[in-house]
Amino acid sequence: MKYKVAMILPYFGLLPNYFPLWLKSAGANSDFTFMIFGDCDFSGYDIPDNVKFFPMTFDSVRKLVAPHLDFKFVLHNPYKLCQYKPMYGLIFQDWLKGYDFWGYVDPDIIWGNIGKYITDEILRTCNRIGCRGPMILYHNDEETNTLFKHKLPGWLVTYRDIYTSKAAMFFDESKLLDTIFSKYSPSRWKQSPIPGRADIVPYRRQMTLWAAPDKPIAAFRYDRGKLFGIYPDGQEREFLHVHLQKRQMDFERGLENEDSFLIFPSGFAHDHEITREEITESITPSPEYEAEWEKKYRTRRTVNKLLRRAGIFLHDTPRGKISLLKYLFDAVRHHGW
Repeated sequence: MKYKVAMILPYFGLLPNYFPLWLKSAGANSDFTFMIFGDCDFSGYDIPDNVKFFPMTFDSVRKLVAPHLDFKFVLHNPYKLCQYKPMYGLIFQDWLKGYDFWGYVDPDIIWGNIGKYITDEILRTCNRIGCRGPMILYHNDEETNTLFKHKLPGWLVTYRDIYTSKAAMFFDESKLLDTIFSKYSPSRWKQSPIPGRADIVPYRRQMTLWAAPDKPIAAFRYDRGKLFGIYPDGQEREFLHVHLQKRQMDFERGLENEDSFLIFPSGFAHDHEITREEITESITPSPEYEAEWEKKYRTRRTVNKLLRRAGIFLHDTPRGKISLLKYLFDAVRHHGW
């Protein structure tokens, strides 16, 4: 059986400058459909047949959420929409008819051969594939699409709390959601990680994986629908995707017309034999880069995190304030979120 899989990307605002390469690499995966909902300007882009764009305002998305929640929810900006990812099977159900699986993806990705890693065997036996990162898949059935609504014993927070607070609670990648699916999924289903992901640590200049922070990759090579990581010793490993989270990348239009290209820490390049000098440059740490990253995103210092959360707390609704306190209490009690 050939399964139909839809990847969902709601997006509002400016796309990454290298989005033509996202489109190129997505288009090479013709067995998967990519659905983009938003207000993006696609003039001047070459849109592959398996990438579908549905023009939509942010307010229209908010209206799609409303029928599935019987309480006053908070969806005040596009960033908060990330918290609603587990609901996409309901929110976009009219577009998902006929699809066996749906998932969500990010725009800061270069894809490899998805079908090599998301196999029919995995799709046949799992109702949730992946639990962290920029790509997670769900079986498209009513039971799976509503599992996120379960109240988990021993936890204070529920989806109602998450959707009534202005705070970012990262529900889509939370231990809470993992545990709900493990506890309440029917016995015929199992959970599966997604193999082959290259999720790059964002605050380092050199490209290291969260899963292997002490083993930098000199470059990635995209070649006719496949993606390879090239290590300093010349060894290569194939990957499902590379996630370039919060990384500014140099990109020259026209590169998307080539069969292959290289990905270095700070940009894309025409394919060529990588020199020893380029390898050394790629894997050399940069304290200046890390300092600038920390200054821009302020995510590594606990004090700044607490200050941001305090600001959100002060401007939240009374119900939202209670929800945030529950979230923080659960995070401490369960040793993480």
